[in-house]
Amino acid sequence: MKVLNLKVQITFFVILLVAGLVSAFSWTIARMQQRILYDEITQKVVLQGRNLALSYAKPLLHNDPEFELHPHISKVLDNNPDVVSIAVVDGKGLIKGHRDLRLIDTEYESCRGFDDADYTGVLEEKESLWEDDAILKARIPITDQSDVIGYVFLEYSKGKMKQALNETNGRIIRIGLIALAVGSVLSLLLAYHITRPVNELSRGAELIGRGNLDTRIKVRSVREIQTLADTFNDMASSLEAGREVLREKERMDKELEIAKSIQDTLLPSDIPKLKNMEIEAYYNPARTVGGDYFDLIQLNERRLMLVMGDVAGKGVPGLLIMAMARIMVRDLAARGEGPADLLMHLNRLLKKDMKDNFFITMFCSVFDTASGKLSFASAAHMPLYFYRHATRTVHVFKSGAKPLGIFNGDIFSKGLEEKSLTMESGDLIFQYTDGLSEMRNESNEEFGFERIGEVFAREANRGAAWLLKALMRKADEFRGGAQQSDDLSMLAMSLNAVAEESSGGSAAGKQRTVTTDRRGGFQLGS
Repeated sequence: MKVLNLKVQITFFVILLVAGLVSAFSWTIARMQQRILYDEITQKVVLQGRNLALSYAKPLLHNDPEFELHPHISKVLDNNPDVVSIAVVDGKGLIKGHRDLRLIDTEYESCRGFDDADYTGVLEEKESLWEDDAILKARIPITDQSDVIGYVFLEYSKGKMKQALNETNGRIIRIGLIALAVGSVLSLLLAYHITRPVNELSRGAELIGRGNLDTRIKVRSVREIQTLADTFNDMASSLEAGREVLREKERMDKELEIAKSIQDTLLPSDIPKLKNMEIEAYYNPARTVGGDYFDLIQLNERRLMLVMGDVAGKGVPGLLIMAMARIMVRDLAARGEGPADLLMHLNRLLKKDMKDNFFITMFCSVFDTASGKLSFASAAHMPLYFYRHATRTVHVFKSGAKPLGIFNGDIFSKGLEEKSLTMESGDLIFQYTDGLSEMRNESNEEFGFERIGEVFAREANRGAAWLLKALMRKADEFRGGAQQSDDLSMLAMSLNAVAEESSGGSAAGKQRTVTTDRRGGFQLGS
């Protein structure tokens, strides 16, 4: 269906409005006129009936009242064509005066077929007023010294009233049609006056929509239309400026995609395959790229370095620092430095190059598959969780050291300590970034260390893969519809998981991979 233009719509609705107002006004005037005419006639009927009742009191007391009443009734009827009938009735209801003498001494049927009239005046005692479609009928008592001796029944025609109403309605209709015609012409003029600047706005908006952002709309109209035109002009200027911003954003998006592909190459895509070990990793940045860092560096056939770091920052800045730290860590690892020495050396290198508002927390460990010894050190990173299968106990190793890249060597080395433990069959270690402990739900509540500890204590005996899956299920359930606010990484390693207790884990020694999940990060491999 074709949409009507604005001019036609305004004209149509103004005509409807004028027609409605004229109709309402005409109906009101007609009702008022009808009421006035009706009140005049009913009052006239009642007053005339009272006059007749006064005239007929004495004749009605005579022995033969019909001879006195008949001439008077005939005279009244001849002089008043609107009076249809006059009947004088005595106290017994017998007709004593009528134009038709044949009805004398017959019983009078007073109000059969009539309804009570809507009379706004005041009727005296025993007075009545009825009506039907054509007749107004009054009953007025005839009194003699306050005693009712009879009644006058006066019937009056509504013909003149209806004729007068028809003439009045005709005049009102003619006036209404003239008013409607004038309103229609005025509505056309009004529609043209309103739509002319709107059409200018429409044409200008169409040109802007086609990409002609140098278009400017010039109209002279009411303040609202002028303001709207200025708004369109400002919008065109903003769009013209926004076009450049959009191009710049598209360029930055492409660069972010390149940065993401670079980060994918920096993170380990394959988990080293070591005998009697199960290793699982999870990574998911809060943005396209992130500052979380983990690495698995196979030093030789029996020694594996596990590194996890968290850059204070997200996005591209975090990625750049993460990339720089990875290069340094791999270089230092190739030199054979232990966890504590590596962190000391790395702090000196980062302190020279990083700005004051950036720092890194990092956990570094070396595992010897032959002896089962795990040596580790932490620079203000998250606690290391350790599950001892033989005793079914959980141990948490916290760090008292400071972050990398802020403090000089003497201050940094004070809290730095290299620790070690020996892993046996079924034992498991777990490390993560603060994106897990500081995850918030829709109520702004943190996931916290307590929930991590509960899941670890309950699920660690099932192996590395099972543990990370259980943690992610719990974390997703906790977060609900809230957005991820920080990068999240997790790393778990179990030694020769016991089959009957790790039904959800992997077979010992099976190689694992890290793959991209639906949120753009990494998920558990297979």
